Amino acid sequence: MKIEILYFEGCPNHRPAAERVQAVLREEGITAEVAEVSVADEAAARLLGFLGSPTIRVNGLDVEPAARASKEFGMMCRTYVHGGKREGLPPTEWIRQALREACPAVSAVQGCSKPAPSVPGPSGSKPKRFLLGASVVAAIAASLCCILPIVAAVTGAGVLAAGAAFERWRPYLLGAAGVLLAGGLLLAYRDHRKACEPGSVCAARPGSRWNLMALGILALLVIGLAAFPYYSGSVASAVVRRADSSMGSAALATATFRIPDMDCPACAVSLSARLGRLPGVAGANVDFESRRAVVTYHPGRQDFAAFQKIVNEAGFRVEPDVAPHRSEHGREGH
Repeated sequence: MKIEILYFEGCPNHRPAAERVQAVLREEGITAEVAEVSVADEAAARLLGFLGSPTIRVNGLDVEPAARASKEFGMMCRTYVHGGKREGLPPTEWIRQALREACPAVSAVQGCSKPAPSVPGPSGSKPKRFLLGASVVAAIAASLCCILPIVAAVTGAGVLAAGAAFERWRPYLLGAAGVLLAGGLLLAYRDHRKACEPGSVCAARPGSRWNLMALGILALLVIGLAAFPYYSGSVASAVVRRADSSMGSAALATATFRIPDMDCPACAVSLSARLGRLPGVAGANVDFESRRAVVTYHPGRQDFAAFQKIVNEAGFRVEPDVAPHRSEHGREGH
C-alpha cells in the first residue's frame, strides 16, 4: 500500500495530517509506510497533481472522493468541507474509508494488514509474547516437584531428588507465574482495545474473538500447571505401573516407617512404585496424607537398609513409625 502526504513548507496542517494518518493506521491494525512529499513550486504541483497542502493519497487516489477528478493544481493551503464544517484536515472517516478500499487489492506481504501473531492475542508485541511464554515456563517449574517424580517412576530416571529440590522454590515460582501471566494479559487487553476500537476492521473481524478465547485457554493452562501438585496423585496413579506383588507362600515381614518431609502425592506414588520393584518386595504402599510407608518383603532377599536408601535418594528422610512387629507368618519386621 502506498500512502502519500503532499505538502509545502510553511503549511500549518502538514504535521497534524501526518499524525491523523498514523492514528487511523493504528486503529485499523494496518502496517504501511507513509511518504511525506514536499512540493517545491508550481511546476512540481502540476507534475504531482497537487491540490493543496495537505493532500493525502492512498494508492494514488485522494482521500476526498469528490476531489479525485479535480485539476485545480497549485501552491495553496487546502481545506475540506465535511458535515457543514470547513477544516484544514480531511475527516478521519475519509482516511479510514480510503484505507479500507485499498486493502482488498493489497496482500498482507505488501503491508495492508498485520501478520498473525505467534502467541494467541490480538497483537504480536514481543513484550506480551515474552510475558505469556514466561508465565507458562514458571508454572511448569513451580510444579516440577511433582512432575519429576512421575517421570522418575515411569522412566526409571534418577530425577526424583531433583523434584524434591524444586519444592523450596515453589512459592517464588508461583508468584512469578502469577505476575507474568497478569502482565501478559494486561498487555494483550491494552493492544486489543487499541486495535479494536468501534468501527475498526479488527472490531468487525471474528478472529479477534478467537484470539481472546485463546488467551483464556492459555490462562487456564497456566493455572492448571501451577495447581498440578494438588491432583498429581491421581495422575501418577493412572500412569505409573505398580510392580507385581506375587511372592508365593514364602514367609514375609512388614516394615513400617514415616517420611515426614514428603511434599506431594506424586512423590508417594513414585516411591511406592520404586520400593515395589525391589527384589524380594511383595508390596509397598506410601500414603501421602499420613506420610507413612508400609513395605511387605521377604527377609532373606531384602532388608530395611535398602528401603531407607531408596527414600534418601529421593531427597527425603526416614523416621521410625512403630516398633518392629511380627507379620502374620511369624517373622519379625523392621
